[in-house]
Amino acid sequence: MAVVQYLRGLDLSGINFEKHKDLLDKQRVARRTQNNTENDNSSLPLPSIWPSTEILQDMCRLQWLKLKNVGLKEKFLPKEITRLEQLESLSLVRNELTSLCSIKGWPNVLPSLRMITCRKNELTSRDAIPADLFECNNLQVVDFSCNQLTQLPSGIEKAKGLLALNLSNNQIALISPDLFVQCTELMFLDLGNNKLENLPAQLRRCCSLQQLILCNNPLRHAQLRSVTALKQLEVLNLSGTERRLDNIPNELDKLERLIELDLSCNLLTKIPEPVLSLKNLRKLNLAHNELSDLSTLTGDWPKLEYLNLSYNQLIHLPTGLIRLSCLRKLYVNNNQLTFGGIPSGIGKLQDLEIFDASHNELETIPESLCRCGRLKRLILNSNRLLTLPDAIHYLKESLDVFEVDNNPQLKIPPKPPELQKGAGLAFYNIDFSLDAQLRMMRGKPALNTETIHHPKDPAARLRRLRRRRGEGVGKDSKCVLEGMQRIAKEKEELLEQKEHEVEEETRKLAARRWQDLLARPRLDYTGIFDEAYPLDITLGDTGINPGVQMWELDQFYPKRVEDDILQGHLLNGDCYVILQTTISNNQVFEWTIYYWIGSRSTKDKQTCAAIHAVNLRNFLGAECRTKREEEGDESSEFVALFDGNLIVLDGARGETGFIHVEDDVVVPRFYRLFGTEKRLKIVSMPLTHLSLDSKFSYLLDAQSHLYLWIGKNSRSIIQTKGRLLAEKISVRERRGEASIHIEPETRESNGFWAIITGVWLPAPLPKPTTNSDQKDHIIKSLGNHDENKEINYPPAPVVQPPEVVSRDFIPTDWQLPQPILYDVQMGRGYLELPQVELENGLLSKRLLDSKHVYILDSGGQLFLWMGEKSSKFLRFAGYKLALQLMGLMPRSRLGGLELLFTESYMSTLTQTLLNNDHVDWWNDFTDSLLQPCTQGAETQIFKCQFCDWDEALAVDFTRTADSVARRGVDINQILEKDKPATDLRALLAPRETPLTNEEALQMMAEWNDELIEPPEENIVESSSALQQFIMVDGKWILVENRWFGQFFNQDSYILIARYWDYDDENKEFSESDNQVDDTDEDSNLTKTVVYFWQGREASDLSWLQFEFSVRKDMQARLSQNPENVSRPLKVVFKRIKQQQEDTMFLAHFQRQFIIHSGHYRDRAESSRLERIQMYYIRANGNLISTRCIEVKPSVVNLNSCFTYIIKVPAHIVSVLEKKQTDKCHVYVWTGSKSSSEDKELANRLSEKMFSWVCSFPLL
Repeated sequence: MAVVQYLRGLDLSGINFEKHKDLLDKQRVARRTQNNTENDNSSLPLPSIWPSTEILQDMCRLQWLKLKNVGLKEKFLPKEITRLEQLESLSLVRNELTSLCSIKGWPNVLPSLRMITCRKNELTSRDAIPADLFECNNLQVVDFSCNQLTQLPSGIEKAKGLLALNLSNNQIALISPDLFVQCTELMFLDLGNNKLENLPAQLRRCCSLQQLILCNNPLRHAQLRSVTALKQLEVLNLSGTERRLDNIPNELDKLERLIELDLSCNLLTKIPEPVLSLKNLRKLNLAHNELSDLSTLTGDWPKLEYLNLSYNQLIHLPTGLIRLSCLRKLYVNNNQLTFGGIPSGIGKLQDLEIFDASHNELETIPESLCRCGRLKRLILNSNRLLTLPDAIHYLKESLDVFEVDNNPQLKIPPKPPELQKGAGLAFYNIDFSLDAQLRMMRGKPALNTETIHHPKDPAARLRRLRRRRGEGVGKDSKCVLEGMQRIAKEKEELLEQKEHEVEEETRKLAARRWQDLLARPRLDYTGIFDEAYPLDITLGDTGINPGVQMWELDQFYPKRVEDDILQGHLLNGDCYVILQTTISNNQVFEWTIYYWIGSRSTKDKQTCAAIHAVNLRNFLGAECRTKREEEGDESSEFVALFDGNLIVLDGARGETGFIHVEDDVVVPRFYRLFGTEKRLKIVSMPLTHLSLDSKFSYLLDAQSHLYLWIGKNSRSIIQTKGRLLAEKISVRERRGEASIHIEPETRESNGFWAIITGVWLPAPLPKPTTNSDQKDHIIKSLGNHDENKEINYPPAPVVQPPEVVSRDFIPTDWQLPQPILYDVQMGRGYLELPQVELENGLLSKRLLDSKHVYILDSGGQLFLWMGEKSSKFLRFAGYKLALQLMGLMPRSRLGGLELLFTESYMSTLTQTLLNNDHVDWWNDFTDSLLQPCTQGAETQIFKCQFCDWDEALAVDFTRTADSVARRGVDINQILEKDKPATDLRALLAPRETPLTNEEALQMMAEWNDELIEPPEENIVESSSALQQFIMVDGKWILVENRWFGQFFNQDSYILIARYWDYDDENKEFSESDNQVDDTDEDSNLTKTVVYFWQGREASDLSWLQFEFSVRKDMQARLSQNPENVSRPLKVVFKRIKQQQEDTMFLAHFQRQFIIHSGHYRDRAESSRLERIQMYYIRANGNLISTRCIEVKPSVVNLNSCFTYIIKVPAHIVSVLEKKQTDKCHVYVWTGSKSSSEDKELANRLSEKMFSWVCSFPLL
């Protein structure tokens, strides 16, 4: 039976079945047309290139299946789902399904279905969901949230056993009463983020409902009387439902079991009276209302733990707040609270853990707040704090978060003397106090701190009270009681010990023989010697019938010899256990046990024969001794067992239990190398010359030989990394004995082509040496490589290289799919294969647990990782499971070669791949896709898939045998001695390939499109997405619109850029039933990047002022999310200097980035306007980095590679032309080697810089 039949759960999230669906559609069309011409290749045996769902039909025991983000579109659902009769949970999240009607008869094909999740799809009409889906008898959970439904699905009222229903984030405007008439067992109902204006009265029939979510619905005129009839309700969310005091039902206090209530984002001016009567309330959210008076709050919630009063109009908090003794989290931020508005007895809230009072008007905080010993988070940002109580220093020791930012007048009180002195003594054993330093100067001895009597300290009193908290008043009586209990327990132990000694003496006296004192092992031998009757051991005949019984040793265990003919015919390669059973005159069984040793038997058989002879004696309870008989030296009693006809033959029937060491078989593997400078990526390729592409490098691993094929257009950094990878494989996996060959394109060796064409394989590596002197062995291997060559192994035959070697068919931007890590979990009679969540989509070594077995689908290779503490059976199950799931993984098994299979499969290369003469490459390649590896012996290819695995390898290609003998073997010690003083890798690294003009302009346009308000082409002006500020006289002011994009090299600027936050759309949020999935609303999230630009001649004072006084306030303001307070917006700060600007920063100015000399405040001074100004335009690397920089007007600065702009003021023009004029002249000087596009750019820049000064002709 296949292992996949034991699968109970499977997570296929991230596997794209879209291409497999297209393949099925094209084959279906080909069968319909039936064009059997010579140009039709649809009947060719096309191999399984893309992940297929066909394996699902064999998983007959599957109970839960996740198909999240697998490329299901329109009406396509895998037909194999219909064969999963035991399926209980089906997840179709994050696809593009428009209908579920492709499966007919849901109750018949999926009779056990309990939960269906179809969140985040494109379901629009009620008919897109089949009505018979809800006729499944066991259906309990339905989730169709985050779709575009305008009505309830048809037939949903038929699901009478429904327990949870989630229809949030749709466009439903009306709920049918029939839903609540039939579905009366609902426990969870989520209708949030819809267009509901009323609720049916039949909702009161759902008497078991525990959680009701109605947030963000226009329920202004709904009285919600049916809600008050739900006596079992525990969670009620009415956020954003336009609640006022007049439309809060008065019967709300009848919900006695209500634990959580959310009334945020409404129009409440005070707490409704029915809410005050909810005694069991634990969580209450009243944020974003119009509350100004809380006088009605008198401690009516004895169990309340969470209270949110933020974003209201509160001036003071009521004294009844201190009666909430169980309160743990209190949020009162963004109100109008002052020092007098906080109750002085707030310290009575001993369980308080979070207190957030930011964005208020507090001058200080009550000292009693410092008595809250369990406080972990104290947030007081953006207030008017002047000082804090002295006890705040004792509280800070236990705080995890303490924030007092944006309080410019705050002065923290000094630490108490004992804290100051304690800190110094604790860390340095030095007293840094002023008194101690003065005593040292005067030569007086240090005072004994134990004899000093300090005055009364209120803070010390608080600490003593805190220590006494929890101590009982009856401490003395408790100690007495514990002492009496201890004495009674000791007496009882002494009595038990004496009784045990008496019993031991009695037992020893009763023993008659010394054999009775021997304790036999408590082992069960019934399964070994009575294996003929495994179901009923009482039917075994071992030792109960007179005669001779014989067992032969087979794989460490005795095997019964049933054939009577074979008894007496022994094999010299086996060992036997023989039992003779007789009945004495007293009708008692007597046994004689022999074990016979063949002359050619193995050591394990001889040992096991002696052991199992003793086990047989223990099994029978015999008191005889076992007798050893050897071939050629048998006793007469032993020969008489076979009537004197003992015959010994050559050979053996039993197998040894040891593993046979077989010769290694070389399985060549072919890898394509690509990636970036930071990380090398590897993908497996079929072993054929058709896999070669001249833009990449390839590594051919043939065990004893490593070939690095270098394409003529491959990157040099990838070539270097490929050579380093080959060195790692040779040193760490092949003991340094593998030969490395560099194979440049068109200059390949004969051995390379012999392996590629499959006509020759190199010799395997020799067995590891057992030389005790490892140093001598390394010197020998390094100094004389000729001794490691293969002996008596055929050399590679002469092979004619293929005519077409490499092609250009894999694009340079080809990417591997995101890796998927499966955790093989095993229970009693079942297996499960869930996925491990990856942080940022990257594999980390920390994810691997030594007790587990994992299947890694890296996208182009399949690995099986087995932890060193994992069970043997779990490893076997994981290996078999990986083999049988080859149709699903790896997802890109051809590494880009699948691009050869065109839409109609008519290409010549495809016909070559599918030809019968070349079909072996596919079978061999499929067999080599799975690579098992155990913990501690991972291959380098496996390690390269992880971002934090060790990749550093010290390789010195110049080392000789003399160098090893002279400087030692450990390369790490040599590198430590020769460690350079400076790191020169940055200087030696190759330059990046510059962008072309078209690519640069396209990238510039794409980055500008990420702004919330993209600018028009060639128009640079201030907008809501881009704002420029400058510091003038210690204040940051907005730059005038005509000066936007122009900077002065003696000033510092702030540029605020707002982008759409696309990263948040791909994050996984909580999918629990208690939380509304509001990911669709996150599409409006933005992020802000604050660029601090500092001119070359600007002082660092502006940066320091910005860092310590402006940054915190700016971050707090820009991170405010008006739509969802609980999820702040992203704010990123970047400091850039002149000529070191970020590329994305420059892209926003569309090649119109201007840098003037001087200060911004002098921009309109006559001294500046009346002098000659000279600017030059240059781009470093690409067009995005184009700058227009002012230089000193001189002929020395002219360069034929650049374009210059020169402005001559009017008074100089009058002198040169000898006539009065008010027009200045602007000259554009174009170098002979400058770009032709710079002239048009210079005209635009001249118009922008000088049009406001005067009118001028452009010369």
